[in-house]
Amino acid sequence: MTDYNEDNAQLEPIIDITIPRECIYKVFEGDPGPCLRCGARLQQSSQTYLVATRHGRTMADPFIIGSDFGWFCLNCPTVVINPHEVKEFLSFGKPDWDIGPEFGVRGVIDLDAIPPDKADLPLGDDDNPIPLVEFTNITSGDDTGFKQLPSRSKSGVRKKRPKPAQLQAKQKKKKKKRRRR
Repeated sequence: MTDYNEDNAQLEPIIDITIPRECIYKVFEGDPGPCLRCGARLQQSSQTYLVATRHGRTMADPFIIGSDFGWFCLNCPTVVINPHEVKEFLSFGKPDWDIGPEFGVRGVIDLDAIPPDKADLPLGDDDNPIPLVEFTNITSGDDTGFKQLPSRSKSGVRKKRPKPAQLQAKQKKKKKKRRRR
């Protein structure tokens, strides 16, 4: 299905945000390239997202962000999100906001699903729950769906942190060596 976009004066595919999708975090500049799952074309689309933040294991404030940082696959249920763009939005917080250094884009908010008689009520109230289309799986390097941007060394080069499984394997090897001595 296509929709006429007056800004570009061309037909663009309509993104069905009611389909649950897998979210893949990928750092890129400009265009992310083809879909990482099926190789089809990705279409950038401005949507409303629910972003949760945390400090370690402690949840911080969630945020509703309207942005075009999502690139939706036209063939399979996948969305690619650049974590640097999300982090940029989170950097504009007020002093009383509790914005954790880790975040997870939880899904797309289907604003069309809000009943007209509740459009004036705040989202998330008991009488007006957030119509969230949750991401089915979030690929971010851990199983929580939260992303923390890699730290940078003094030279500006990213430090590669060992993955927890790699770290555990190294610790087991050290223990075995100690036992043999």
